[in-house]
Amino acid sequence: MRQVTVQFLKNPDILHWGFEAMLLGADQWGTWIAVPAGTRRWKGSEQMRPTMSDAVFCAPEEGWWHLHYNGGNSDYSHFVDIVTPPRWVAGDRYEMIDLDLDVARHHDGTVEVQDEDEFAIHRVEFGYSHEMIRRAEEETRSIVTALETRQEPFFDVAAAWLARLHPLQ
Repeated sequence: MRQVTVQFLKNPDILHWGFEAMLLGADQWGTWIAVPAGTRRWKGSEQMRPTMSDAVFCAPEEGWWHLHYNGGNSDYSHFVDIVTPPRWVAGDRYEMIDLDLDVARHHDGTVEVQDEDEFAIHRVEFGYSHEMIRRAEEETRSIVTALETRQEPFFDVAAAWLARLHPLQ
């Protein structure tokens, strides 16, 4: 596994969350990134405490989302950021613009959309295009359905990638 940087942006010029993680591999769904407990992360230019539990990210081949899959080790089993399509800007770094909307799946199966208020503010403040607004809203509805109906790659596929973090356990 090689180290990669995952960088979320707020608008093209504003750093948001970032992670130093490890490239696991790729499949038909996208690129899978290991985020083991203790992974270094930051928000803007401020270092944050390292991650507390193992997780995997999926940067999809197509789509305006980015999966953070925790399995059973966090407040949510799934946290899906609605973002511009993740794009590799270097061999060891990919970036995306966080469009505020998030879809979280709780351990009891409840799915909720978060940060609609931020989306309403930032779409004006950052001047999101009509296309960005349309795609973000469509993708949010699609992800809600995917998490409610247990569609892949959000379940068995994500769990299999997470299991690769500790293959001998």
